Amino acid sequence: MSELLVLALKFAFLGLLWVFILFCGNIIRTDLFGRRVPVADAEERPPAAAPRAAPSWRERRAAKSLPSTLRITQGQQQGLTMELGQALQIGRSTDCQLILDDDYVSTRHARIVRGERGYLVEDLGSTNGTYLNNERISTPVPFTPNDTLRIGRTLLVVEA
Repeated sequence: MSELLVLALKFAFLGLLWVFILFCGNIIRTDLFGRRVPVADAEERPPAAAPRAAPSWRERRAAKSLPSTLRITQGQQQGLTMELGQALQIGRSTDCQLILDDDYVSTRHARIVRGERGYLVEDLGSTNGTYLNNERISTPVPFTPNDTLRIGRTLLVVEA
């Protein structure tokens, strides 16, 4: 092989190595700080949903019987309680409603949403998984006061 070809291969390898390093750095930055939303996308929000009709007496009765608080029973933030609303996002990111200070929690780890018959817990593609009663979940599943939710090293329960 000629020296010129060897030199060109060295530069090509060095270029590919830098592309790989920059790619890895971007993945780490995205995991730590989240994705950047362009200003044009942030301003173009979908129109608000049409106002909903007043809930029926059955819906009001079901809402009264739902648990209202989420309590951390084990972990660094043990004893912390939070009101449950329509949706509660859990993770390490600052845009989550419940921020867990745990190395095993993903940036956006899980979400608790209010369904027709109660609350559902959903894993958001976390690395270490979300466990309901020591079983890993992959689809939204009902979350009742009898259940224990484990996210990282943190245990959570709902209470009335």
